[in-house]
This record gives sequence, C-alpha cells and structure tokens, in this order.
Amino acid sequence: MKKVLLVDASPRKNGNSEIVVDTIAADLKDAEVTVFKMREKECHPCLGCGICQGKESQMCVQKDDIATLLPVIEACDAILVATPIYNQQIASQAKLFIERFYPFFHVDKKNMSNTGKFGKKAALVCSCWGSPQDITEKYAAWTVSGFSQMGAEQFKSCVFAGIAERGAIKEREDYMQTIHALAKWLEEGGE
Repeated sequence: MKKVLLVDASPRKNGNSEIVVDTIAADLKDAEVTVFKMREKECHPCLGCGICQGKESQMCVQKDDIATLLPVIEACDAILVATPIYNQQIASQAKLFIERFYPFFHVDKKNMSNTGKFGKKAALVCSCWGSPQDITEKYAAWTVSGFSQMGAEQFKSCVFAGIAERGAIKEREDYMQTIHALAKWLEEGGE
C-alpha cells in the first residue's frame, strides 16, 4: 500500500487548498494517507542552524509538528502540497514547509539527499486569482522540482487560475477533474 502525504499550506479554513487536499484524500482508497493542515499545527521556520546536516537520518532540533513529520516524509511514496498564490509567490506556509526539507540535504549523496527512499512522487497545486498563468506554471514546476531533496524523482504541478473566492474551485468541473486525475497519479503511478 502506497503512503501519501497531503499538505494543506493555506492559512484559510475551507479554502481552495483544503478542498484540493480533502478531495484527493477521499479519492485515495488504496493508500495510507496522512493529511497535514499547517494552520492546525505548530510549524516553525527553519533556523538554518545546520545541526541536522551530516546525519544519516533526518532530525531537527526544533520541537514542532514538522519535526515530528520528518519520518512520514521519509517513508512516503508521494507528497502533495496545496497552496494559494499570494503576490505571485506560494503562501509563506508552503515556503516554510519546503524549507524544512533541510534535514534531507546532503551534498555528497545522490540528488543531494540523505533519504533512504528515492523514486517518490511530488506534486504542487497552486490556486490563484490574478497571477499570470504561464509564469505561475513555470514557477510551480521549478518549485516542485526542489522536492528532489526529500527523494522525489517524479514531479507534477498544477495551477488553478481565476479562482477568486474561498471554495470556488468546486465550481470548476475541469479543475476538479484534474484534481481527481492527480489523486490517481499519486496512488497508481500513471501519467
């Protein structure tokens, strides 16, 4: 059974990122799913202290929910982060989460990662209102490629543009179909 980690990195409850995560979680019938909603957790930014570096397994000196999640990130087969785009950037919560991959960084190892599990899938889902679609798509693809640090080798990014209201993604059948297809990709490995 595949292990899938779904991260809602939006500060908004009942927002589009939560709908993405909850929809995918419901679709993943044959996977072990962990849902991590950052706004409900204690999540601190990376201190850049470097204490985690040079270790054979991931650890962090901080005592927060992301440090506790490191073994789940290590063990997962797939990870998805859903975030709104604010001022043409992923939300600060998403950036904070990605920066906490630092315990996986090891400059002398494959993909600069000390993970024991490569071949993971990684997806980044962004919802936005006015950001330019083409630029945001390039930005999302570039951002998710950085998940290689935690062992990802297959990547997908989705940008759902023109979403102005909280929960409005549910009104877009094309976006919802893409979300269902993404769940299938995370679980089964199909393109």
